[in-house]
Amino acid sequence: MNYYFLLITSLLLIQFSCVSTMPGSKTFNYCYPNDHYAADSIHFPYTSIPETILTDTLLLKQYSISTINLANATGTLPLILDLTQLKKQYEIHPSTEIEIKIIGKKQEIANRLIVCRTEIAGIAAELDCEGERAEQLSTYMSGKESAQVNKLTVASITLGALTAVTAIFITPKNTSDAVAVTGGLGSATLGLLSLSASRKTEYMHPRNLLVDIWYEPTTSTYYPPAIWYIITHKEFSNNKQNSICYNTRERWKEYNQLKDDDSKKTKKEIDILFGSGGVYTSELLKTRANMLNQLQAAIKLLDQDIQQLLYGINY
Repeated sequence: MNYYFLLITSLLLIQFSCVSTMPGSKTFNYCYPNDHYAADSIHFPYTSIPETILTDTLLLKQYSISTINLANATGTLPLILDLTQLKKQYEIHPSTEIEIKIIGKKQEIANRLIVCRTEIAGIAAELDCEGERAEQLSTYMSGKESAQVNKLTVASITLGALTAVTAIFITPKNTSDAVAVTGGLGSATLGLLSLSASRKTEYMHPRNLLVDIWYEPTTSTYYPPAIWYIITHKEFSNNKQNSICYNTRERWKEYNQLKDDDSKKTKKEIDILFGSGGVYTSELLKTRANMLNQLQAAIKLLDQDIQQLLYGINY
């Protein structure tokens, strides 16, 4: 009987430790844009704003340093310099021709800022889609785990009760003891399985919007130049001490327990979260969803800055 018990236990352990395929775990295309972002060589930010611009008294008289930095990030700084000169010309020699040029320049700047706002909305939408995808699968897996735990718990209680009743009515003591031991071990095994009934699934994300935030390369594969410039320069964050990218990473570490250590568990999680995918548990999927949602919030807030710049240009 003990041999049969060991065989059944082994089969149960194999069944509950295997990696299963969940609905939507490999369906990732629907969140991705049809085309990759192309760098805009015309409206490209200066790596470092030239000193001649930062000391331009006429420009500084009309715009704050924060506005100038944001104009550079969005690639509209050369256009704003042109607008400033046109306004100066209009003050000296007002004319319909110059006024039309001013309106045209404002429209050119506005068009560029609308593109930037569209880029922000696009990235935010993709992050939202990816977050929902991970969260839905995590919820689905958690439901399956709960159902599995309930079944194992009921089975454990039932087996324990049957063992106790059966042992009473078996006359030979050796047989009675064997039934009691086997039943007890079986009940304990089912109880242990209910504690470790964590499902796993292969979850792929070859286009991973988290990876550039974590490793912060000089240029981004996934983010448009304007967005990447803003989130990687500290002058655009609230505290002006660290970049939005850096602050986002710190929140991930704090709220999602991604520690800066060399433990095998941490390295494995980082490889999965910031790679092209891998074997996920429901908890790790929830972690990914939270990280995507935090990043989405940070990206969405950029639209407020662009909006303020748009108001400033039309003032």
